[in-house]
Amino acid sequence: MNALFTNPPHPKLLQQLANGSLDQSHNLTRAIRLWALLCWLYSDKGHTALGDSFTYTDWRQAFFTETHMDEKQVDILNHQDPNCACIKTTAEWLLELEVPIDEWWHSLQKQIPISNSELDKLLEERLFAQVRKSLQSDLDLLVSRNCLQRVNNVAGRSKYYRRVEILPIFHKPEHLGSETTLSIKKQAYLAGTLGMFSFLDPSLPLLAEEISEEEVDEETHRVFLYVDYVVPESSPTQDAVDQLQSELQFLWDSGQIPPLLLTYHSAHQNQIKECVVYPVCIYFMERAKYLCAYGTTPKGEINWYKYRLDRIISKRLETLDWKDPRVPQLLREKYEDNQLPTPKTVNTKLKEAWGCDFYKEKARMILRFEQDFHQRYIEGTSIHDIFTPIDVKDVAKLIKQYILNSEDRQTLLEILQSRPTTDAYYQVYYRVTDYYVVRWLRALGSKVEVLLPWNLRQEMAQEIQNTWNLYK
Repeated sequence: MNALFTNPPHPKLLQQLANGSLDQSHNLTRAIRLWALLCWLYSDKGHTALGDSFTYTDWRQAFFTETHMDEKQVDILNHQDPNCACIKTTAEWLLELEVPIDEWWHSLQKQIPISNSELDKLLEERLFAQVRKSLQSDLDLLVSRNCLQRVNNVAGRSKYYRRVEILPIFHKPEHLGSETTLSIKKQAYLAGTLGMFSFLDPSLPLLAEEISEEEVDEETHRVFLYVDYVVPESSPTQDAVDQLQSELQFLWDSGQIPPLLLTYHSAHQNQIKECVVYPVCIYFMERAKYLCAYGTTPKGEINWYKYRLDRIISKRLETLDWKDPRVPQLLREKYEDNQLPTPKTVNTKLKEAWGCDFYKEKARMILRFEQDFHQRYIEGTSIHDIFTPIDVKDVAKLIKQYILNSEDRQTLLEILQSRPTTDAYYQVYYRVTDYYVVRWLRALGSKVEVLLPWNLRQEMAQEIQNTWNLYK
């Protein structure tokens, strides 16, 4: 490796790179890793592998082998590719970068109280066997040390980096922890909690790293979050979703939000569609992240739609000018009248009726729960703001009002009369054909009965019959 950054890992240099005192072993290890990272970035190899600006993903693909995974520590430690950078120990990095280990050992012991056994353990550690959020925060720490620059004129949030022309003379850094009133223990707890929500926002692990230098202790951290998320961890799909979310956040932060041209794979139609939309917000619901946007839907209508982020196949967001003829007239008129929708618009619609598809028509629903199940699992819980109890007499009135076919109406009234008087009834407005609602009803099986609307009751009955046909 022909090095352009030739500074040896002298203890004073390591202290300037460290995110805390070198007396703590994890700070020392990280400082050595940052030093090795600088050596690679500012080498012929690093310049050849990366362009003028690069993302964490670009660096990861250039630095590690294709089989490397960076989300779970167990996957990293089980990686057996001898050519992968995550396999190299600290000693191997020092030897490769032509550092006399004995001399470095003695100079380090003069600066910090570290025993021979601790140094032996340090030299045997796999220096870059770290999870993604730690390595991503390494790049940001180098930015704070003026060893890298963030590229602000490229869409993306804390994602793009550029090497500096002249590396700095290091000065003593100030760490956020010295200014905060939180204790070290509380900082570590807050950082761990933020880390749990990393699937919501790619920037949260970086924020967690800034708050605390302490590692999350799974022996004492007693609140955990396990989320059913459709996107596989440490996958190209996750990288693409994170990148897309960062680009959207960059646009929203800019205050100048243009219409976008999306290439979208519609699962309902099993087709790839181009949609011109105005992006409003992202929400996580039913195992996936969705972009709520107004404009051309996959069906060719001009309306609201929620686009699953992992199904947007555009490699980059393509922005359009408002005068572009591809922008729908209705959307352009909202822009000219200063009536573009906001996140509040979406939240208001979500509160109006039960379901994720806030743009669909709403209808009244009446549900029945058997007494014991109701007391155990429904009563006192929050299903939706407008999910409210209703008296059985009012249920009969609504059946008479909403079911126009006399035979169907009479049938349902007789069924209602046959049910135990202790059963509980609820009414709610829901979004018609919303899969989230239908899935919830299916999950409860025989524990819930749909009384209204009549067509949904028939659909549920047919679905149950189809299931029965598979198992009978």
